[in-house]
Amino acid sequence: MEPARAPASGPDIAVAGRVDRVRSLPQGHPVKGDGTISGLTIESVQTQLLPDAANPQLLVHVRDTAGAVGTGETWWGTYQPTAPPGTPVRAIAVFIDTILAPVCEGLRIDRVSDIAAVYDQMQRAVAQYGPEGVTSIAISGVDVALWNLLAHRNNSDTADLLGKRFQHSVRAYASLSWLGDAEAVVDTASGAIEHGFRAVKLHEADVELILEVRRTLDPDIAMMLDVSGRWSFDEAAQAIPRLGRAGLVWIEEPVYPYTDHRSLALLRKVANDSGTLLAAGENEFGPSGFERLLAAAAVDVLQPDLVKCGGLSATGPISALADDSAVAIAPHNFSLGPSLLANMAWAAVEPSVRWLEVPWLGAARFPSGMDVPEVVDGAVAV
Repeated sequence: MEPARAPASGPDIAVAGRVDRVRSLPQGHPVKGDGTISGLTIESVQTQLLPDAANPQLLVHVRDTAGAVGTGETWWGTYQPTAPPGTPVRAIAVFIDTILAPVCEGLRIDRVSDIAAVYDQMQRAVAQYGPEGVTSIAISGVDVALWNLLAHRNNSDTADLLGKRFQHSVRAYASLSWLGDAEAVVDTASGAIEHGFRAVKLHEADVELILEVRRTLDPDIAMMLDVSGRWSFDEAAQAIPRLGRAGLVWIEEPVYPYTDHRSLALLRKVANDSGTLLAAGENEFGPSGFERLLAAAAVDVLQPDLVKCGGLSATGPISALADDSAVAIAPHNFSLGPSLLANMAWAAVEPSVRWLEVPWLGAARFPSGMDVPEVVDGAVAV
């Protein structure tokens, strides 16, 4: 069999260096000026379920007493194709409606730093439920909506509230679905490339399929691989060296449990010896999870999911951890909606963010109706 062609550039991701940033706010957010904004009082927090058999979305709307509305989004839940559409996010909606909404309603915000007080109130309200899982996901959705509301009220971009812009465009990759067929992968990837992407991420576990795709795609198109924990440790240790000739930018979540940091650290060495990087982090909840992941030296690329790990209010501490460990950030996102927009805002102010994940489903659409952003020479404007 013809050997797979690796991209001429090989793994292409800049490792973050230390960057001085303002970390004076309680949650670690940078902020411009003195942080004074057009004040507001939260009137209501409401959820909106957008049912879909494959890609349900749960939107969160925060309304102030002047009638302005900010919209956020939670994580979309596990894939449950045989359940009624929207099932994966219903538990999250109930948690927001019954636990978080009453806590937030009536709270006043006069400075950007006041968001930290709202965040603290939500964390206190869920403390006895535990800080991770559904609780963190629910907080994330409200937090993203709150930042969006502040941006609307102040006629600004969310990024401008977060801090100083370091970049105006970021490389983006098209994140494909689980297809299981090389021809289908190539056909879907070709559509993404026509849209302007210069990188694609496969969700596959068959080594020969992955190598076949690499042989077929233009060698100048970068390729990432998300295994979604479908290999055992032994399978991963055998597969990763075989994939060395594919020139993958990174291999993501090769094993389950996703938070098995010891196994990830061992496989990181295997990946590095094979000429690629190891990525993980979408299943960590909050800064403490990322601190454990980085302390284990388990990743080269950190992948926080903002609608799981605490929203934009968690980005300051996570950025600082990545900076201290000199790892790059490539946020996880498989949604077209407020989740992607929040990641774009973070990317604008955080130089460690080197890639953005944009789902590419071909003709399929997310129920929000948001289009894939314009991609020029492999990058999106932020």
